[in-house]
Amino acid sequence: MKVLYSTQSVVLYDGTHYASNPIKLMYPRYLPLGEDIVVLSYMKKVSRCSNAVLDDEVRVVTAKKVNSLKGVLQGQRKENDTLIDQLVREVDVCVAHVPCALSNKVIACCKKHGKPYMTVVCGCPWDAMWNYDWRGKLLAPWAFLKLRRIQKETPFSIYVTNEFLQRRYPTNGRSIGCSNVNIPTGLDGVLEHRLENIKKHQQEGRALKIGTAAALNVPYKGQEYVIRALSRLKRENVDFEYHLIGSGNPERLRGIAEKEGVSDRVFFHGHMLHSKVLDFMDEMDIYVQPSKQEGLPRSAIEAMSRGCLCVGSRIAGIPELLEPQFLFGKGNVNELAAILKGISYDSLVDQARRNFNKAKEYDCDLLNQRRRQFIEEFKRSFAKK
Repeated sequence: MKVLYSTQSVVLYDGTHYASNPIKLMYPRYLPLGEDIVVLSYMKKVSRCSNAVLDDEVRVVTAKKVNSLKGVLQGQRKENDTLIDQLVREVDVCVAHVPCALSNKVIACCKKHGKPYMTVVCGCPWDAMWNYDWRGKLLAPWAFLKLRRIQKETPFSIYVTNEFLQRRYPTNGRSIGCSNVNIPTGLDGVLEHRLENIKKHQQEGRALKIGTAAALNVPYKGQEYVIRALSRLKRENVDFEYHLIGSGNPERLRGIAEKEGVSDRVFFHGHMLHSKVLDFMDEMDIYVQPSKQEGLPRSAIEAMSRGCLCVGSRIAGIPELLEPQFLFGKGNVNELAAILKGISYDSLVDQARRNFNKAKEYDCDLLNQRRRQFIEEFKRSFAKK
């Protein structure tokens, strides 16, 4: 069977190859539906692909991103609609990652042509748009109601959270909560190494290292709140280092660090290959997820799997991961600073054990098995017809 997988992710194209880390990770999950995979996404031309190159057997179809009145007037939206309608008619089944404008059209065409489809709910459009800028605030109510309506009528859905997205965008169909993370957990020696490092830190008395992995040019990722918290703690003679990895221009955050007087304590490491991220987590004492919008953050689970003490904003799926005393209100610098100031040797040890074991619930083998069983159930539902 031929499968159409639509996603908000952007593929990089160097004139020869298509590349995307998230798509490379995701599309094999849908091979049980059929080995002929068509990926529908947006595309960005680059001189060199820095992400994982997609396999040759995967057909990539790219649509134009319509985010302006000019694009609408030039007919780009109509071109996309025609393209998607043709694709849906050509395939046997569709997997639509939402929220996504392309997926919205895919779902509409599936209904029109009687094609089976399932959704994968990866995030909250209300949070994403409301916390972006004034234009996002205008669009947030529409996007919220759109996904509510889609999910109400969707026969099969995978949510990346266990509770949050299910409550906000409920479905009358079959569903499971199954994170998108793809990490091995419970590895031998990881917890022991973490506990040794904590003991070594106590003996050396060095400043604790805080880490965040997120795009540097997206304001709702919230790194600025950690920087401002460090500034307040510095005035109280409490010293931390803050290490940031992620793609995007860091100049906005660099300017905030300079203005707050902590530029010597904030370090930008840029984009990091996923194979190196766990090594980065091993070097951090604390991981902070300060986002204003998330689904279920993969980076936080990766940090937990390495025994990091984790702190996060009280939004979306983050409270499903962390204990209440390590959660703060989104954008609340005072609350974050108080949590960081209160971290002790004992809490580092306790949270290392707790988080290492909690992360086992998100082990890739366990999640892949649950997801595959659900996809097989979805396949049986339309194979009978």
